Amino acid sequence: MSAGEIQAADPQLLSEEDIGRVYGALIRLPKPSRDSLLTTGLPADLVDRATVLLQARGLLDASDPDDWDIPAPDIAITAWAADAERRTREWRARAGQLHQLFMAVRNHEVVDSGNRELATLADIASATATITAAAQTEILSVRADSRRTHQLLLDPFNSHREYFRNAAGELVTLRAVYDQAVLDVPGALEALRDRMMGGEEIRLSGTIHFSAIIVDRAAAVVEFSHIEPSGGGSMLLRSQPFVAALLRWGDSLFGSGVALPMGEDAAGSDNNADRDALILSLLAAGASDSTITRRLRISQRTVERRIRHIMDGLGAETRFQAGVQAARQGLV
Repeated sequence: MSAGEIQAADPQLLSEEDIGRVYGALIRLPKPSRDSLLTTGLPADLVDRATVLLQARGLLDASDPDDWDIPAPDIAITAWAADAERRTREWRARAGQLHQLFMAVRNHEVVDSGNRELATLADIASATATITAAAQTEILSVRADSRRTHQLLLDPFNSHREYFRNAAGELVTLRAVYDQAVLDVPGALEALRDRMMGGEEIRLSGTIHFSAIIVDRAAAVVEFSHIEPSGGGSMLLRSQPFVAALLRWGDSLFGSGVALPMGEDAAGSDNNADRDALILSLLAAGASDSTITRRLRISQRTVERRIRHIMDGLGAETRFQAGVQAARQGLV
């Protein structure tokens, strides 16, 4: 069978551009039908194949051959896209298992651990998408102040507020620990706040020496883009001892980290107690004066004055001591 015959026999081999042409023509017709669609100049074979797919996607009801119905695109397209995303998650979830089977059949040997070196930032992004798509219950991220972390937080196309669901549509628990130095990156604090609104529980820590994302005790991606900006030397890990060790490390960092304050904006507030509580939380998280200034949208002189007031109240001589005292007194 030729390529043309195969394409004619299988409507799913149409390009999305061709399907879009037919759908756009249908929407412009006041009374859509096959006959009225043909008057637009579209080839009959294209119309017939495309309408099969549009019906399968729920974008067209052609049960009455003389009076086709077009469901409202905002609802129909959203529903179809959600179903497509669900099916994509299911395929990604099976990728690791299928790869091991692929290797076992060709090598005629015991399936390896699945560990693989990642050479670029694109490799890291792809591997991360693969293992997170297979997540069932929890994803734990540990983020160094790295190029990949900046890419993740500052990419305008990332939907930080979107809740993460598994292939069954159930919410996945998200925990993350970030190097406090990330707070000094313009725009990062706002992104972190958005991620909290999307269900990510965030802790801030001191210097973190490499990044890792651990999924369900099953797989992890480790990256070193703060050392090698290209992302070279990073790893996808499926070896259970490695993943278990990373999870213990991440749990420890999360347990000792400081919660990122999520309180209402204190800018312009006359309530010094509320403002000082937010400043203290940021101080304990390791934020610099400039970061606190941006967060509260008040002058640096005011920040310095309030920090001095907080330190005096806690009997601390340094910012570090203030953080220690605040932790001991349960203030953060």
